[in-house]
Amino acid sequence: MTLDTNSLPFAEKLLASRRNEATPWLVWHSAQGERIELSGRVFDNWVAKSAHLLVDLFDIDAGSEVVIDLPAHWKSLVIALAAFHAGATVLTVDHPQAATAELWVSNEPNSDRIPGRAQVLGVDLAALALQFSGDLGPAEDYNATVRTFADDFFPGPVPGSATALATAQTALSYAELFGRVGTAQGTVLVPAELGWERILPYAITQWFAGDALVLIGPGVETSEQLLNGERITARYPVQQ
Repeated sequence: MTLDTNSLPFAEKLLASRRNEATPWLVWHSAQGERIELSGRVFDNWVAKSAHLLVDLFDIDAGSEVVIDLPAHWKSLVIALAAFHAGATVLTVDHPQAATAELWVSNEPNSDRIPGRAQVLGVDLAALALQFSGDLGPAEDYNATVRTFADDFFPGPVPGSATALATAQTALSYAELFGRVGTAQGTVLVPAELGWERILPYAITQWFAGDALVLIGPGVETSEQLLNGERITARYPVQQ
């Protein structure tokens, strides 16, 4: 039976169509030699657990503002989708409203750029980190707690006009961010240097199209071995 996703909330519509697939959804390569492959099912599990964490520990819901102070990484994309599951607005650190946001998510939880009034979720980006390896200060430890939450999340409705993603330059509503479907290209190579805020809208359109994304971190050589091993068929941005 074909799954009808038309009436589902926005992030749920994206995830539901491929959550039972064992084929790659997102592959991460780091300069430390990490290769993390997330299938549709595994990616969905991480998003669900992260959404529960945001809701249960920080009371994130529709209208909440969440600042993602992370480099482009598989965890930053997961946490952004989790915030969308909760109906929140995701902000970049340079957005004017970042100073009053309810929650900052950061791999540098003691940074001076984080407002003193904000709740903080510390994220260690190392692949096998089961807890934050540095000084968390008063921040909550994402790595230590996320695995304790349920694998399924049941989101409520989100108005299409609500702001999903906002940077200092632009804003996208839920309808705009989740309303586009790209042209299927196969497996797309994406450099993390672009930043998560630029990668995320592109990723959503291509995930809707059925593509897998290979995200390569700073310092990773784009060798023929990597391109052939991952069966890369396209690049973003398009090489001139």
